Amino acid sequence: MIHRLLFLFLILTMALRAEFPWPLAPMDEQHRVSATFDECRENRDHFHSGTDIPLAQGGAVLSIESGQVTGFDPNGINAWIRVGRYAYVHVTPNPALSVGNYVNQGDVVGWTNDQNHIHLNDGGGASGYSYANSLRTNGIAPFEDPYHPRSPIISFRQDGTDTRFTGSEISGRVDIWAQASDTTDTWSSIDMNNGVYKIGWALYSSDTSAVLEGPYFHFQADNLYNSNYINNLYAPGSSTSTYIHILTNSIYANGSLDCDGYDPGEYVVAVMSADTRNNWDTTYVSVTFTDEDLVAPEPPVFQFAGLNDAGEMTLKWEPPTAADLAGYNLYYSFDGNNWTNNLGPETLTAEMSSYTFSGFPSNSYIHLKLTAVDAAPIPNESDFSDTYGVKMNLTGTNVMVVDGFDRTTGSWTAASHHFNTIFGKAISDAIPDVNIAAASNEWILAGQALEDCDAVMWFVGDESRDDETFSVAEQTIIQNYLTGGGNLFLSGSEIGYDLSAGDATDQAFFSQWLGLNYTGDASGNYSLTGLSLFDGFSATYGSQPYEDDWPDYFTTAGTGQVYIDYGNGFHAGIGNAIVNGELTGKVLTVGFAWETMAHAATRTDFMTRLFDYFDTPVGIAGDENAATAAEYSLSPTYPNPGNAQVAVDISTPNAGRFNLEIFDISGRLIWEQGYDLTRGRHQISWQTRNEHGAEVSSGIYLMKIQGMNQNWFRKVTLIK
Repeated sequence: MIHRLLFLFLILTMALRAEFPWPLAPMDEQHRVSATFDECRENRDHFHSGTDIPLAQGGAVLSIESGQVTGFDPNGINAWIRVGRYAYVHVTPNPALSVGNYVNQGDVVGWTNDQNHIHLNDGGGASGYSYANSLRTNGIAPFEDPYHPRSPIISFRQDGTDTRFTGSEISGRVDIWAQASDTTDTWSSIDMNNGVYKIGWALYSSDTSAVLEGPYFHFQADNLYNSNYINNLYAPGSSTSTYIHILTNSIYANGSLDCDGYDPGEYVVAVMSADTRNNWDTTYVSVTFTDEDLVAPEPPVFQFAGLNDAGEMTLKWEPPTAADLAGYNLYYSFDGNNWTNNLGPETLTAEMSSYTFSGFPSNSYIHLKLTAVDAAPIPNESDFSDTYGVKMNLTGTNVMVVDGFDRTTGSWTAASHHFNTIFGKAISDAIPDVNIAAASNEWILAGQALEDCDAVMWFVGDESRDDETFSVAEQTIIQNYLTGGGNLFLSGSEIGYDLSAGDATDQAFFSQWLGLNYTGDASGNYSLTGLSLFDGFSATYGSQPYEDDWPDYFTTAGTGQVYIDYGNGFHAGIGNAIVNGELTGKVLTVGFAWETMAHAATRTDFMTRLFDYFDTPVGIAGDENAATAAEYSLSPTYPNPGNAQVAVDISTPNAGRFNLEIFDISGRLIWEQGYDLTRGRHQISWQTRNEHGAEVSSGIYLMKIQGMNQNWFRKVTLIK
């Protein structure tokens, strides 16, 4: 019996070592590889069971070996046929073949379907168990791979959680996360983002002269892993195109780096990855082991910033789950660059998930973001939330900017973003009299109606199929808003790519409500030209703040009308009207990420034209004279208490000279500045410094604004 088992083992080993050709012509030449064995699939749904070889739909698939057809299924996108031990998936079987038929090496066994690639399983696949990596040494041939893998993003997390150590200091039991990918060829960008064959870690002394632990390689793609354990090896955020390995875990069990087993001090963690051709990449990260609590909470999730039913500015957020949460810091900025921390955990306590301001400034566009802080002896502060922008105007056009962009596995990989404010600032510059609120799509889904909004800007960035652009619930909200006569702008580079591949509901929403037919992904052009109401508009896009590398292009459906073209004539932006009795809802959809449009003036020009399309009155973009005032008025100072800057808003019906003077509590003049103001609304500010440029101390100060034979006084408190 032992001899028989040994003989079978030798036969299997010899079979696995035998080289075999490519399953497409020419069989003796190397072809592209767009996905590899044991990659993560979907949202950590299963391990990839084979090797993907691109081949356009209808391409002939050739049998790797001579042998019998042992199974096939002609149905669906996962159609397959198997000859011997090789299964060819996403392949429509040759109808001339039946189970038991004999084929020769090189015979046509089928043709690729609309998935445009062969999924090659070595050992079975759809009808059997895939047990081998076809890119192994002595596997598919010829196969040369001179490119080494990459592990560009390495982070440290509390064991068993996604709570991240924010600096180089770590403590307790720690998981090592590494986002890694491999290049199999440089014929296509897709082929440069394949999964790695082997990845592991080791702990070194601070000078790397001594290996203290490891190296451990818990991931090595020789055999197909059981998908029941995929969450042990791939971290949250992993997907079909993103591979984040939890290096300290094994396939069957949790593991960690135990910092408590070493003296506090300096160490080096190495992450090592390899491909099947023994090309290696090693990344070294210096860390400090410490006994202190160094783990910051997760950031709060911004949900809403805007007016409540009482006309007061309100912020709402989703708290993190940290057990030692102490509260929050709120940061504000007038320009998006210079930030001030105005409210801290003594006001924004751990029990809170919302805050309502008293005396929030009117008619100023303000950027806001939050952090969470814990109760450690030296408090740890989280990363920032997304940045939202608001403008308070109780009588102006009411606009909501909806942030539906959650993806961090595409071109934008940071955990938070500021894209909401790019939209809001352009709207504020285009329309002087406007009230701007900001919300997440999750907040809208939670039941917050859009009916009170004169216009809605909803952006999804490069959100795609993994985390759908618009769910059915979101589609229903949008349909109700348009049926009620609402004005909607949709922006995203994968809206068509996603919805066109969806079910009948997705496709009906795309064509009947948005007026679109999906033509293709990657328009291949980064300039824009306007038509109709947008005639004369031109712009470029796609490079900042992230690369928009797969913009959609469309044709019209139903009553859709083209308003924006790419420079190559493909259609980039299409509008549609939804008529419901006397009400007409309007929607304009663009197939690129609008927030990547270059130049603030161009974005403002676009918004001015957009609100013309909506039939919403606007002022003259960038012209303060467009904001008229029936009489002189001065807002309260804000923020109050203040820190690095305080300001007031002044409205004047006539141009003239105004002077701002600052007096300390003793009545001594410490700073002054004159302003030549045009007719309209303006902000004037004091940077809380004296006439010599030195910062003033905490205390009470008096602001005097003088002009046009009038005097105004405002008291302000500074807390330094």
